[in-house]
Amino acid sequence: MKRKILKSVIILLSFFMTSCYGSWNIFYEGNNVDYRTPVMAVLNDLADLSGSYNVLIITDTHFGYKNKEAPLAALYLWLDSVKGTAAAPAFAICLGDAVDTGAQGEYEEYLRFCETLKNLYGIRVVFNTCGNHDIYQSHWGNWQTNCYPHTSFYKFKTANFSWYSFDTASGTLGKNQLDIMKKDMEADPNPKIVFSHYPLSEYHLAFGLGDTTERNLLISTFLKNNVRCYFGGHNHYSHFSDMGLYDYCCPSFRFNEAWTVLHVNENDGTAVAEFSK
Repeated sequence: MKRKILKSVIILLSFFMTSCYGSWNIFYEGNNVDYRTPVMAVLNDLADLSGSYNVLIITDTHFGYKNKEAPLAALYLWLDSVKGTAAAPAFAICLGDAVDTGAQGEYEEYLRFCETLKNLYGIRVVFNTCGNHDIYQSHWGNWQTNCYPHTSFYKFKTANFSWYSFDTASGTLGKNQLDIMKKDMEADPNPKIVFSHYPLSEYHLAFGLGDTTERNLLISTFLKNNVRCYFGGHNHYSHFSDMGLYDYCCPSFRFNEAWTVLHVNENDGTAVAEFSK
């Protein structure tokens, strides 16, 4: 009996040691989510963006990971093919795990990637949401310093849409975000797009929002307040469900060699995404 218990403990520890949740995160959670999200920032970067346009969504880029190269050449080849056309992305969103261990050198590599997107391909801005790998070893400060807009809880508006970024790097939104989000969404009649690191409806041990009450409250709030799409990553594979809003679990850029393109039409209030593969 004792051997069976010991074997189960070893298997569970091995899972955490190798999972995206990661062994380091057991011991280094960084600042807790309520500390990271005392207020919701309101940005004005894209208030002039209207009509129809595309958004590049990437997730789990894991810069600094040594055992598998990121498919930069494939992404740049696609961006070259749409450059100067209506299909070119207007802006980009990274759904978290931009880096692998939170080290400053990894962030510098990621920032060079973001500069390439902006300078060579005309992407106006790269927004970021915080992932669990980004705050490994208590490296929240590195993420906050390097990743625009330097806060993990914010919203911005385009001509007719409101966009919300939530911090789920600790596997939960916490009380601050839930309270502020609910109040703000109820006062905002615009169609909405939400993005965060953890997926919404996909749940596996350590790979989704573990508090089912919190998750159900989110879904209920979204359905009552005109949320059209939710985008998450973290699981590394792609998944789509229609629950009255479009729920996208986006594939990992590094590990699945894929990205997501969101097609937005501000005039008719539609937003539909497709995975590159």
